[in-house]
Amino acid sequence: LELSYQSIKTANSVRESEDLRQETRKRNLLVLMLSHLSDNGYIEAAAALEKEANISLNRWQVCDNVDLDNILQEYESYYYIKFQKHPKITKKLASADVNKARAHRTRRRSIPSSDHSTSLPRISNGNQSAPIGVRRRPGSGGDGKKKATQRQNSDLSKSSTDSTGENVTVKAADLGLTVSSVAIRDDKKNERNRKEIVDVRSMLNDAIRGASNDIMTNQSDRMVKPLGGFVGFNHEMRELATVISRDIYLHDPNVKWSDIVGLDHAKSLVKEAVVYPIKYPQLFTGILTPWKGILLYGPPGTGKTMLAKAVATECNTTFFNISASSIVSKWRGDSEKLVRVLFELARFHAPSTIFLDELESVMSQRGSGPGGEHEGSRRMKTELLVQMDGLARSDDLVFVLAASNLPWELDHAMLRRLEKRIIVDLPTHEARMSMFSRFLPPCNKDGGLVINTKLDYPTLAENTEGYSGSDLKLVCKEAAMRVVRKIFHTLESHQDGQKQLPDFSLETIMTNDVLDVLKHTKPSSGKLGNKYAEWRAKYESV
Repeated sequence: LELSYQSIKTANSVRESEDLRQETRKRNLLVLMLSHLSDNGYIEAAAALEKEANISLNRWQVCDNVDLDNILQEYESYYYIKFQKHPKITKKLASADVNKARAHRTRRRSIPSSDHSTSLPRISNGNQSAPIGVRRRPGSGGDGKKKATQRQNSDLSKSSTDSTGENVTVKAADLGLTVSSVAIRDDKKNERNRKEIVDVRSMLNDAIRGASNDIMTNQSDRMVKPLGGFVGFNHEMRELATVISRDIYLHDPNVKWSDIVGLDHAKSLVKEAVVYPIKYPQLFTGILTPWKGILLYGPPGTGKTMLAKAVATECNTTFFNISASSIVSKWRGDSEKLVRVLFELARFHAPSTIFLDELESVMSQRGSGPGGEHEGSRRMKTELLVQMDGLARSDDLVFVLAASNLPWELDHAMLRRLEKRIIVDLPTHEARMSMFSRFLPPCNKDGGLVINTKLDYPTLAENTEGYSGSDLKLVCKEAAMRVVRKIFHTLESHQDGQKQLPDFSLETIMTNDVLDVLKHTKPSSGKLGNKYAEWRAKYESV
């Protein structure tokens, strides 16, 4: 199968359009049910549905003249017009038929309907260029089904004559179709032979735009799969799954890829592992299976957690924000169970991303530390390693993103399972210039105050060698605060009854003001640069 840029792009567009439509349909069904429950007084059931599906009538509302009653009435009317009888929606079950009905529902979910798997009619080798008029059989239900079955078993064949006078024999197939020829007038031949021009690209764009008009764009509007479909676990495991589900990130961090200055290589690898396998799955097969784990290490404040926030914002995956408190329990045996449930839930909600922040707190080297290591800690680490191995051997779209400030304390077995180990280093000269221009632009009107600056960005970048991104933000914040501090004395010393305070304007921040702040604000990374360089030379994998 030859691949081209256009075919890959088209396949991705069609898949995105269909996914958006399915997501919108599911959301509409849930909102309809929630509105019906609320309108009819089922308050507790509505509250349970809101909590389990992350759908609220405060964010979504049923349109006018639309409710379940109207939809059901319209379906009944349509069914009666088509089959001349009223549909039967529900039926009462005897006590002995309950288990049989459950098995029947399970079988219906797993076996596709036969109405969608019937074969097309078989047409003999004749002149097939002439268009054929087709009359479809009646839909299933009523007398139409019996007539279609009789035609299906009769094995009749019909002959017709095309426009050139040749006979075309059409055998009745399993569909029970009646096929007949249509004569073509001579003045229509040239029109029939003309090629029809179809703008596929605009059709795809219209389909995607129509599907995405109603889809949610906020992370907080993302629907969560109900734990009722999380089969295979007992009651205890379901309780643990409820605990882990609290760490599913449903709030939008509002961090875009463009908000991260520099770190281009780290961003490209994260996209290779999370974004592209979902958009272009045909490219990630065989040895090109996507990365299952990436370790981001480096000095504190360089943007490791910000990269994770960008993944939660930009990537359409379920994001698990896991810390040590999420998977460490005081009860014996619960920690390893929580680790197992975490990865099972990630597969259940796939595609998903597991973010392990401060990885050294849960995966330090086994046997290290004074007095040895506790047995429960060893079991939890072993379970985490086993689950990581399971990801590498499966095709599940589950990705582990880990961050660490102390990579030399990590267990070597965990390093092997994190396929890519990328240093998130201190910002370069160009990155520091970009950060200063973003934090202290010539005119900043955020928050209502107007702060003007006249700064020499190259000079500031030269004097901030060794500062991390968070250090630079702290420097800019302190420089702006020094200007605001000058008006505090006037505001606090004013008393009631005195003359009205004059209007004030903040002073312009100059380059010397920022340089003076640098004298009293030192970098937080200290002297760890050499240690990171040594560890990078031994264990880097990019």
